[in-house]
Amino acid sequence: MYSAQIRSSRTFLQKQIPSSKTRFLGAAILTLSSVIWAEPTSTLPEEKATDYMSKVRSCLDNLLEHGTDHYGPVHTSMLMSIMDTRTNESPLEPEELDGLIRSEGRLHRLNYRGADLWDDQPLIRTLYTMTDVTDDARYADAAAAYIQDYFTYAKKENGLLSWGSHIYYDAYADQPAGDQNGKGPHETLVLCPDWERMWAVAPERVQRQIELTWEWHVVDKKTGLHNRHDDKRKGCDFAFSGGEFGNAFAFLYTKTGKDKHRDWSRLIFNRHWDARNTDTNLSPDAPSTGERYDAHHSFSTLSGPHAALLLQAYVTTGDAWYRDMALAHIRAWGKHAWDGEAQLYHGMLKLDGTPIPAMKRDDASYDVWKPTGHADTWRATMFSYEFTLYAAQTAVYAHHLTGDTDALKTAKQWATHISSELPVSNGRRWKKEILETLPDAAETGGGYAENYGRAISFFLKLYRVTGNQEDFDTAMSIADEAVEKLYSNGWFKGHPAKPYYMSTDGVAYLLYALTELAAYPEEFPPNL
Repeated sequence: MYSAQIRSSRTFLQKQIPSSKTRFLGAAILTLSSVIWAEPTSTLPEEKATDYMSKVRSCLDNLLEHGTDHYGPVHTSMLMSIMDTRTNESPLEPEELDGLIRSEGRLHRLNYRGADLWDDQPLIRTLYTMTDVTDDARYADAAAAYIQDYFTYAKKENGLLSWGSHIYYDAYADQPAGDQNGKGPHETLVLCPDWERMWAVAPERVQRQIELTWEWHVVDKKTGLHNRHDDKRKGCDFAFSGGEFGNAFAFLYTKTGKDKHRDWSRLIFNRHWDARNTDTNLSPDAPSTGERYDAHHSFSTLSGPHAALLLQAYVTTGDAWYRDMALAHIRAWGKHAWDGEAQLYHGMLKLDGTPIPAMKRDDASYDVWKPTGHADTWRATMFSYEFTLYAAQTAVYAHHLTGDTDALKTAKQWATHISSELPVSNGRRWKKEILETLPDAAETGGGYAENYGRAISFFLKLYRVTGNQEDFDTAMSIADEAVEKLYSNGWFKGHPAKPYYMSTDGVAYLLYALTELAAYPEEFPPNL
């Protein structure tokens, strides 16, 4: 149905950007750089590569066969966020298990009984990539159909999509759900969205979404004051939501050529940059939150999601302004957050570069989310202020894209930090609660699918730029463990101690990483 419209990401979009010969794979993300490095030659043994691909395809095939919205009177091509791997059904009432921890006490974030195209951006990327790898158009067709139906059925009264961290689409009730019965905040965070793919399916609707973002999320059109919620009022101007707005406006500029869209983008990205400490270049996470700690401290939200979205805007537009700002955030974190003695990164810094030591968690206040002490590698919550693996991926991607030596140094330091924390686990900050809510977790070991996937992709990308065989072997070892612990009944589960495929546990990151590893040295958009 849609395969003629979007056939292959290898030929979908090709552009040139200054000082770097690039090839795009549909997501407007760089895949080949002119930075000079020797292509490492290690590949998986053919039998192992075949096994990985077979298992990934099995999970995707199960999702396409059983995971579409066939619930309620209206059936759509949306893909359900939760699937019971024992029954091949999306349960009406899933077991809560670790839900309150993963969702930070907001179960609607898990999209019970429904779908969320925002959370499924990594899945969309994986489906298109699988069509590239296999020449099987079913995967790309399913992704395009999902996009089309979501833009048709899942909308708020103000026209913004019912997606993100507060609202989603309830497939049983055939209507938006979540906060305020589906009328709650529009809030898009963290992910590098595939605007190019969505544009190919529904260009006018995508343009309308991005323009509505300017209308509803940007509170002050002169200063760039923005709010993660769509209420036109001052609120939290988080780095990982502001980055989404700036990147979306940059993308729209490439489609319309209108200077105002470029200006919107720069205004928003400058919001955090202008709030930085000019001696350290460390920016606060949320400049407008007053006395709250996120207005006066920096986290890996800046060097991870925010910088990644800047890099995406750079690749989309070819404008070095975005590249230079992204590198500045990455360099600042790499310089000031690294603890050379412990060989670990800190999780939280004052803007002058002073690290915040480990503190006892105060569960009775907002301080519960402070990432004090050294960074927790295996994050258990969906959001919060800590993005260890994401920041590592962004650093190595920045080097691959630009050749920046400081970014490579930062990436290597992240590799030291992450390697010392292997094998993948339930993390440190919420380990007690995870073990209480997932009684089998102590026996199964392991952790969330997203963490496996991000770690595999990080070490594989690092190997690509360094040729260090240990990095490739680490990626393969993590992949083997992920398959052992998470593959069940033809599905990949979100966690070894759970019976569910869960979009919000990041299964698609793992599927994509296994595909990257199996297809190496073929290169795909970064797994961000």
